[in-house]
Amino acid sequence: MSSINSYILKSMPVLLALILFSCSVNDKPQPINAGKDSCTACSMQIMDKKFACEIITTKGKALKFDDMSCMFHFIGKGKIAKEDVLRMYVSDFENPDSLIDVKTASLVLGSEIHSPMNGGVAAFSNKEHAVQFANDTKSELLDKWERLEMQH
Repeated sequence: MSSINSYILKSMPVLLALILFSCSVNDKPQPINAGKDSCTACSMQIMDKKFACEIITTKGKALKFDDMSCMFHFIGKGKIAKEDVLRMYVSDFENPDSLIDVKTASLVLGSEIHSPMNGGVAAFSNKEHAVQFANDTKSELLDKWERLEMQH
């Protein structure tokens, strides 16, 4: 085998790794800047980070929302195809600077939860705290996040 062919064969794993790395999409949550970022759906400025959320698209773009109701209305109205949604993140009500995957969040729905667009949903990373919050506010602990999607 010639030295050129040998060099190419030895370089293939490195080249393949570079190609795969350059094609990967960042699916991590992007920080939400209250008072600066605007809601993708209603264009209002995001003011209360406790209710903020975002979609990361399959292209890596972060779409930010001021309330889960805006996010699910945006999806429900076909403004983004479901297959273009890579991840959905929601703010942890107790730690608003922390965005958590909606699929693992404990979600509480109730009329006493005063979110920006009156969606009435708070997300928690700690299920015990979500249960306590639901009891304190006479709200409902949702069994699955898809219930929000069905409502919109």
